[in-house]
Amino acid sequence: MSKEVKLFNNEIEMGLRILVILSSVHPKSFDVEMINYYDYFALHTKDIGEEESLHADVPNRFGELSVKRELINQSLKLLSLKGLIEQKNNKNGIEYIASENTYPFLENLNEEYIRSLTEKVNWVCNHFQDYSYQDIKNFVSDNKEKWGSEITYCTIGLIDE
Repeated sequence: MSKEVKLFNNEIEMGLRILVILSSVHPKSFDVEMINYYDYFALHTKDIGEEESLHADVPNRFGELSVKRELINQSLKLLSLKGLIEQKNNKNGIEYIASENTYPFLENLNEEYIRSLTEKVNWVCNHFQDYSYQDIKNFVSDNKEKWGSEITYCTIGLIDE
């Protein structure tokens, strides 16, 4: 009996994005919520002021923030087991930080996607450099209705309006 392997949205793909995020914010550490926000921002930079996003502007994309939490947790476990990140317990709870193995690992990846992702994550880091944790949470709360709330071509004619 074989286990189903997802090609996209799996622990490895998410793990790579987490590594890029944590290496870009180093020496800061992030909790799961902040990793989730930065992942969304990096994939959908157009939503926060950049000209073009790395991923397509799919309808209802804001929902990604709620459905990716478990995947992020699974990816963090994998990265911790492989020594690519470290877990910190502090007054804010559990946070994650890039380890000494993060940089050598990322340096060996030269795919276009990783380069583009790194550029987007760096842009996000610069964009939010003066924001506190609470400022980012407020930013997300204030903008969530706009992100992916466009009327889509897929539903036109399917719902009696």
